[in-house]
Amino acid sequence: MSKTFTPFDIQIAALKGASPNDPCRIRIAAGETVFTNLIREQGQLHDDALLAAPAPLAFWLCDNWWRLRWETIPANGLSTTPWRIAHDMAAVGGGYSWPRLCLWGDLDRIGLLSQADPVGVVGPVRYLTDAIVYIDAAHFEREVDDFLNRVADEQQGFTLDGQALRALIDALRQERSDPQTARWRRLEARLGFDPDQAPDALIQTLNTLANHHGLESVEEAIAAVPSAQASHILERELQTTREKGHRCDFSHLLSRIPEIERKPTEPPWVAAEQAAQQTRAVAGMERGPMRNKRLADLLGTAVKSVRAEAGTDRLHYGLRISDQGPTGRQTIALRARWATARRFELCRALGDTLWARDTSLGPIADSSTARQKFQRAFAQSLLCPFSELLEYLKTDCPDSDDIAAAARHFHVGEAVVQTLLVNKGIIARSQLPDRLEAA
Repeated sequence: MSKTFTPFDIQIAALKGASPNDPCRIRIAAGETVFTNLIREQGQLHDDALLAAPAPLAFWLCDNWWRLRWETIPANGLSTTPWRIAHDMAAVGGGYSWPRLCLWGDLDRIGLLSQADPVGVVGPVRYLTDAIVYIDAAHFEREVDDFLNRVADEQQGFTLDGQALRALIDALRQERSDPQTARWRRLEARLGFDPDQAPDALIQTLNTLANHHGLESVEEAIAAVPSAQASHILERELQTTREKGHRCDFSHLLSRIPEIERKPTEPPWVAAEQAAQQTRAVAGMERGPMRNKRLADLLGTAVKSVRAEAGTDRLHYGLRISDQGPTGRQTIALRARWATARRFELCRALGDTLWARDTSLGPIADSSTARQKFQRAFAQSLLCPFSELLEYLKTDCPDSDDIAAAARHFHVGEAVVQTLLVNKGIIARSQLPDRLEAA
């Protein structure tokens, strides 16, 4: 499955002799990936476009624009009905069979996950595309705007509801062009609320926190627990971190590791592996497992920080903060109780500092944003470099005993080894436990 940025395109073409609101040919694609690739007439006719009136899709895009643009994919997958209604094109309705295409926002990119209909499905069409791709968010906005304008244009005759659609488009444009309104809507969407459905007090509190800690960092905390309790949870985590967090000093590393070059054409793990290699080089340790003392020295913290700690607070996510603004000196609250997991979380905190050097707040969460994926991939590569893992395993078909032995050797959890082997294509994704997610 592809994970690169590609151009996004929604094409509509009226059928000969069609009247407004009649079905048109609608083709939706990202580069060479055609989401409307289908078979109709009981498997007799292949096509790359569906036949549907474009107005239902246009109204759905307007109604859900803020959530499509800013709400990320849930950490627990796509199963929740409210999320699917706002993000799954199959919910467009209007009497047509739309593709099972989920869209979600992740700052400067939009993710698209297409699921093919199973063989033997009963229906007017069977969609064929299984793919996950990422598109540039700004390009997505331009293409959606162009599609909406075409559908609403009475001269083109795509709908009899052009006036109502134009009113929605104009209202959406006004919200997007007003910085305060756009920020309010963005926070609502991150929380999983439709416009004007989130409690005002909640958005106001999050706005205040964002003014102090930075909008994108607060949004990372929201993505970790998108609920009406998000502000309360973040304030509690901040208090716990200040009172019980572990002191780390990344100043030496930040002064010697160059700025991360995050290319929009590459998934987060590419930059994460490069950053991990640079970190090991700076530490003068390009090979070998990283023992507790060496890791503690690298992170500028006490050895006890990486050892098991039974009394750890039950937090919704880990957190790093620097109350003196962006600096290498951090206070970090860990969720993990056991040594291997604590080592991993501390390395994730370092990775987050490299990803967002100009921020003083960094959640360490289970969510699926690019920032969290970078953290996980960085920690994996720092503690268990893939080339050294293969050298240790001495096999292309590792079994459970091999994975357990490698985890002990590199002082990481077995999940870290499993995820690395899956991401690199050594073992099948079906062997990855459900609770794990590829970086």
